[in-house]
Amino acid sequence: MVILAAVAVGLFGVGRLVAVLRAPPRAVVGAEATHDGVNVRVTAASWTGMDHDMSGTAPGYTMPPAMMPGMPAAGEQRLAVTVTVVNTSDETRPVRPAREFTLRAATGEKGWEPHSHTFGELPRLAAHNALAGTLFFDLPPADLNGSPAWIEWNHEGVVSRLSVPFNGAVHSPHR
Repeated sequence: MVILAAVAVGLFGVGRLVAVLRAPPRAVVGAEATHDGVNVRVTAASWTGMDHDMSGTAPGYTMPPAMMPGMPAAGEQRLAVTVTVVNTSDETRPVRPAREFTLRAATGEKGWEPHSHTFGELPRLAAHNALAGTLFFDLPPADLNGSPAWIEWNHEGVVSRLSVPFNGAVHSPHR
């Protein structure tokens, strides 16, 4: 009987250990996050003004997106999110802003990868250096309407949620 109890406790312990190892990393929510000496902060977010009105209520002829390479698809607008990355450590750290950030909103499970960015192809950041850049996301403005939004930062398997200083209201430059 004692042996059976010991085996049961052992199996339960191994089962809990496996569950902990399989669990996704815990998300940290806040205005900024730090992992392994790299600090990230979202400083601004706003809809960008485009030279051509892509809304369905545009006067005259609305040019199709295929005729305007790089423009958001019909029904979408471009959101600019400014991010500051600081290496506070004494060593060079890997940093890949274009691959580490995803825009998310409480309205659904969908996430948006950056359409483009101003970070360049920086694979690492030297000790005690900082950079600021802008991530651009194309999405329907209604997807953020009345919904909290955040940037999900996945750095070396650790996930942090950074609040976007944007009230979620539709602020289209064409209205």
